[in-house]
Amino acid sequence: MSNRFYRDKSKGMVGGVCAGLSEYFGVSPTLLRVIFVLWALSGSGVGAYIILWVILPDKAALGIAHNTAVQQNVREIGSEARSLGRELRDLFGGGSGTIPSQRLMWLGGFIILLGLALLADSLHLLGWFRLDQLWPVVLILAGVVLLNRALRR
Repeated sequence: MSNRFYRDKSKGMVGGVCAGLSEYFGVSPTLLRVIFVLWALSGSGVGAYIILWVILPDKAALGIAHNTAVQQNVREIGSEARSLGRELRDLFGGGSGTIPSQRLMWLGGFIILLGLALLADSLHLLGWFRLDQLWPVVLILAGVVLLNRALRR
């Protein structure tokens, strides 16, 4: 257990926020990750995570000034965002700048189905369909993207 708030990138999955907070509170980082994911689904968890990522120093940088730590954290977030953008570009377009037609058709079909589902929900055309059932589909798709990313490495 620690007596300071910090991030721990060495044990973290995204920015190390949950790993660092888990050491402070003496709980499992997995528990905090689940809490942040559920909080993100409610709408404000992503913003809170990014704010904590910006203001909490990395465990390796605890001795530096707060302003310097914040600047480093912002640069790190930018680097991670660019890396994720490159990976998504490679996933959908192979880095060539154009999306292959088959992938474009899948994406277009998914967007149309999503739009139809949202329209049906708002018009109450499908009694069995509820918008809150859409989140598991989003989580499944995110899992597929992450698995694809891990298997490509």
